[in-house]
Amino acid sequence: MNINIENTLGHGGAVLAQLSDIGKLYDLARDKSPGARTELSSVIGSILEADISLRESEMVADVLIKLMRQAEKDLRQVISEQISVIDDVPLRLVLQLANDEIEIARPILSNSNVLGDLDLMYIIKSQTPEYWQVIATRDSLNDQVIDVLADTGDFDTALNLAENEGIVLTDNALVVLSDIAQNSEVLAVPLLRRDEVSSEIATRLYKYVGEEIKGFISKNYNIDEQKISSVVDNAVNEFAEAESPNGFMPEEYMITAAKKFKEKDMLNMTLMLNTLRLGHIRSFVAQFAIFTNMSVDTVCNILSQANGQGLAVAAKAYDIKKQDFISIFMLSSKIWNEGRLVSMAEIQTAMSYYNKATPKLALEIMQGKHKH
Repeated sequence: MNINIENTLGHGGAVLAQLSDIGKLYDLARDKSPGARTELSSVIGSILEADISLRESEMVADVLIKLMRQAEKDLRQVISEQISVIDDVPLRLVLQLANDEIEIARPILSNSNVLGDLDLMYIIKSQTPEYWQVIATRDSLNDQVIDVLADTGDFDTALNLAENEGIVLTDNALVVLSDIAQNSEVLAVPLLRRDEVSSEIATRLYKYVGEEIKGFISKNYNIDEQKISSVVDNAVNEFAEAESPNGFMPEEYMITAAKKFKEKDMLNMTLMLNTLRLGHIRSFVAQFAIFTNMSVDTVCNILSQANGQGLAVAAKAYDIKKQDFISIFMLSSKIWNEGRLVSMAEIQTAMSYYNKATPKLALEIMQGKHKH
């Protein structure tokens, strides 16, 4: 293959003409010696940084894209490393590399400023977790991208966000990450060290972590330790009250309280999630039953499903956001199963049910579950 562009590019053609010797680039890519790698990097760098017009730049992109489609992995990786630190590169060339194998895409995903917020969100939606995890390490991330990353529910993505000191986590991301961190002190530690973490988030994590981290929370956050003790005691008491889902049936006064909340227009996801995070599962069952107009028996059966299918259908039917659905699934599953941690595989399964369910079909299903 020999592409002659020296006569067509005009200004900058002397540099860009180096692309005409594709064979040399292949030879350099296959040569593992430091000298060959340095020379290859220099050639590609000079091509990409040449002072050329927009039209010429697009022609270079055409040539490099054709080259990459035929090139071996080593050459594509070198090009990706070079392009990742250059801002004046055609977007389609960057996207070609960003959607390549993860080893090639990694430099672009973590460093390239050419990728905009919409590009990043598209990659998150269309690619696998290993791509999300790299994007979460970027020095700068828009709030919307942070939320999309957090809402994946992927543990390693959450950990990278928590450890990324170049970003400020959104309120939504903090809630989602704190829910995931209840199953892992590995995530709880970097999350608790972040400046944007509030005392409320720290209090929520307190009862799920070991003594060493409890000490860190007590020392670094302005929290009411007596309130924490009360929260822990209440959760333990509710666990002890029942050995089966039937034991989580709410009492009449809990249902009455839920109805009053609804009458006052206070029965919302914030209230219900706070109830669940405090470990008050019976009160949550009452609230969720009134919120959805389902029987408490149906709510108990839905919440006790290990795969989260029934809860996913209910969430879609009643326009419950994905992050709230995941929070309910994780928190209620832990209570139902007497403290057993929810695995990431179970979370992904539950998310798949939520993603597949359509609001219309979900509502039709749930209408058969309403109280009569």
